[in-house]
Amino acid sequence: MYNSIEEFLLKLKRDLKGCDKALIQDALTDAEEHLRTALENLKSSEQDITEAEALSQVIENYGESAEIATDYKKLEVRFKPVLAPSPDADKSPWWKKFVMVITDPRAWGAALYMFISIITGMIYGIWVICGLSFSLPMLIFIIGLPLAGFFLLSVRGIALMEGRIVEALLGVRMPRKPMFMSKDRGWWGKFKALVTAGITWKAIAYMLLQMALGIFYFTLILCFISVSLSLIAAPVLELIFHLPMEIAGHNAYTPKWFLPLLPVAGALLLLSTLHLAKLIGHWHGRFAKLMLVRK
Repeated sequence: MYNSIEEFLLKLKRDLKGCDKALIQDALTDAEEHLRTALENLKSSEQDITEAEALSQVIENYGESAEIATDYKKLEVRFKPVLAPSPDADKSPWWKKFVMVITDPRAWGAALYMFISIITGMIYGIWVICGLSFSLPMLIFIIGLPLAGFFLLSVRGIALMEGRIVEALLGVRMPRKPMFMSKDRGWWGKFKALVTAGITWKAIAYMLLQMALGIFYFTLILCFISVSLSLIAAPVLELIFHLPMEIAGHNAYTPKWFLPLLPVAGALLLLSTLHLAKLIGHWHGRFAKLMLVRK
């Protein structure tokens, strides 16, 4: 017997202990939304029912927390991120691991994330800077509260979108549903919930940091990949198209005896760049989960 929805959610959270934090957040969001909506509908359709009876009936129809937790664990196995790392350890020799990164979708996904991060990072950063600089001074007026509320809601939405990008390209499980906010709180209660929730301010901090990180990621991956591809293509460009390399603003032809070594160096640099992108993707995925997932 549960005395409140909060008590059921706390029990469900305990039953999901040890699972991914993003899974727990989604499960709690689903449960709270379903229970509160069902409770509201039941109370409106049956006026004479008591709060305790309505709550008991709604929870009985929804299922016990242990059953719900078991179902979510089964679903998580079926719908894990496409680029999630395999739990099986790769026992291949180091040289094979180094070379076969060229076929690793996680490495290419991380490289693509680094490429697009300059766009997403600039959008996030500019939106937060403009939103804070416009909504905070407007709080002295009545219209300031709705504007600030809209801005904080938009931050939640952008954080959810960024989480989907991180999950798709980096293989890190992120929340798939927006956090539920009860309708009976009213606009002031919803505003206070947005302001007092730590996840809102962590998302704002993430978006500001992402602007700098996006520039760094894009510059790093662009420089390394462009140099490696230039080295690989150097013999063809010089011998067939007579296009020399440019060093310090001057055309420089490579000695012919050295030309066969350039593609080798370029291939090694390309493979190393993919390994670096994969490592950065792993680190950034952990950072995103820390900042964008509720504890």
